[in-house]
Amino acid sequence: MISILIASWIDVDRNSILSILSGQKDFLIAGVEKDEVAAIMKSEKLKPDILILDIPQSSISCTELAPIIHRRSPSTGIIMLSDRDEENYACLAIKAGIQGFLVKKTDMNKLASAVRIVNNGEVYVNDSILHRVFDTFNLMSRIHAKEQHLYKQETPSGSSANYQRIINSFYTPTERGIITLLAQGNSDDQIADLLHLCAGTIRNCMTTIRKKTRMKSRSQIVVFSIYYGLINFDKLEIPLFNETGNIFMR
Repeated sequence: MISILIASWIDVDRNSILSILSGQKDFLIAGVEKDEVAAIMKSEKLKPDILILDIPQSSISCTELAPIIHRRSPSTGIIMLSDRDEENYACLAIKAGIQGFLVKKTDMNKLASAVRIVNNGEVYVNDSILHRVFDTFNLMSRIHAKEQHLYKQETPSGSSANYQRIINSFYTPTERGIITLLAQGNSDDQIADLLHLCAGTIRNCMTTIRKKTRMKSRSQIVVFSIYYGLINFDKLEIPLFNETGNIFMR
């Protein structure tokens, strides 16, 4: 039997998940929770085979919650249900340790199959974005190999510490904050409001970021930044501005 813990904040969605899974003979519903704290505590107590996370954007994100769950229950496979059909969001989830990614509006009928696939130690991504996710990760692997080759050519005796300093100085604090908010699904106007900057400044920064990364799409910029550790989602580095216009970090 596959033991399953469900963490879903919305009653209608939670009932839909239960109706899909409860009829499966090889599934055991070990528990149902409605918030992140209960999900963490119950995962640690029950050690379920599968945890299904269906969390609204206003709450702690699945990508923040997944590492916490895995520290307390390493053998639990996590499946994320999302309203967002975006490859950068799926890549972010996979990097955070989530093994299953389904879009709720199109893939709920595949949830039972996803549970079995993840329980077998494999990764499941919904068909509508699978090729985009693969293309993005494949692109990043090729870029990584090329950059490492160039780095070795330019600094044959360079240390990993020197390389890390290069990485740390790649983005300005403002650029890092923009990409962090971009990865969370914010538009340019929303980012401008959150950082108290004008939309034109955000667009100019995005142009600079594209030149730095040599990435064309917003999704590829996000995945590039995550791949190289240029933005940190364990401690969000979002720059704020005080009344004198100086940057300080939250």
